[in-house]
Amino acid sequence: MTDRAVTSATSLSGQAVVKVHCCHFWQDMPPRRAVESYVAPWAQACGVAIEYCDELDQADLVLIGPFAPKNQNVGRTRMPDVPAADYERVFLTGENATPLMDHCEWALAFDYEADIGNERYMRYPLYVWSSGGDSILHCLAGLPPETPEQRANRPHFCAFIYGNKRAKLRRWLFRALSLYRRVDAPGRVQRNCAPIGNSRDDKLAFLRDRRFTIAFENSSAAGYTTEKLVDAMLAGSVPIYWGNPRVAEDFDERCFINWHAHEKRICDGLAFGWQPLARSPLMRKLAVPLTLISVARRTVRADRDPALYEAFFAQSPLTAYSRAFLDETAIAGRWATILRAALGRATAKQRAAAG
Repeated sequence: MTDRAVTSATSLSGQAVVKVHCCHFWQDMPPRRAVESYVAPWAQACGVAIEYCDELDQADLVLIGPFAPKNQNVGRTRMPDVPAADYERVFLTGENATPLMDHCEWALAFDYEADIGNERYMRYPLYVWSSGGDSILHCLAGLPPETPEQRANRPHFCAFIYGNKRAKLRRWLFRALSLYRRVDAPGRVQRNCAPIGNSRDDKLAFLRDRRFTIAFENSSAAGYTTEKLVDAMLAGSVPIYWGNPRVAEDFDERCFINWHAHEKRICDGLAFGWQPLARSPLMRKLAVPLTLISVARRTVRADRDPALYEAFFAQSPLTAYSRAFLDETAIAGRWATILRAALGRATAKQRAAAG
């Protein structure tokens, strides 16, 4: 976003310029770049001129991420406590951080919309984040198919790329599968091979040589599907997934190994079909060892049986739900509404200043 671009938009429309402040994004994402990446493309699409603003009290729109210090969050949540003022607050997160709608005017996050129940909230999972048609979901939809021969020539068994050691479940699966064949781990956790670069291209190149990928999220919540599942699919590596218990709504579970489907079957059996017990946290905890064995066995069987392995690729991984995200009309319309609300504030401030 350049000053020249902002000036041009203003001169063509004669409208006020929306000042955008950004706070609480991750360390490697400078605030100005966050605005350029996540707001500017939509502002350009709807003809609203914006500029980055360092000062919160000068802003017309505030883009809020989920990485505030704990003492700046609302209670014990991951929702930053940005006070209401004469600006539009937009909470944007790809992390496991549920928005509190009484602490922002708008939110774009991973939760399913029915679970939030607010018309100013829109589900916008990380795999559809876009600057206009360039999300990783768009990449997956346009991916040319591999041949069975190409898949059969993958030289390695399984990938495990993680730097966060707090998630124990995926480390247990790593150890279980390693009893069968070597699982390659170039990350900081369980490293047993040469490290790879930090770029997404480096990651995809590594995954393309592996038949399977352990694609476990850092935590589990309904709707919390990040890039981990989609990146494995983009590389043609079968994901072994844990994270969003409702992931089958987003992606066809015939295309991956779904921990949650194995867990549900085991919990139902242990509880003799009594659903209150089967869905209880206690039962899920008790079922972990059996689910781990079940998922590992499913992976080993698919690795040994070419027909079972090829079945993962017999259909598109996109469901009707995720395919709807390819049409960006809804998200473009939501950003247009947000930006016009911010423009209304900017215009009112401009008129007040003019006397």
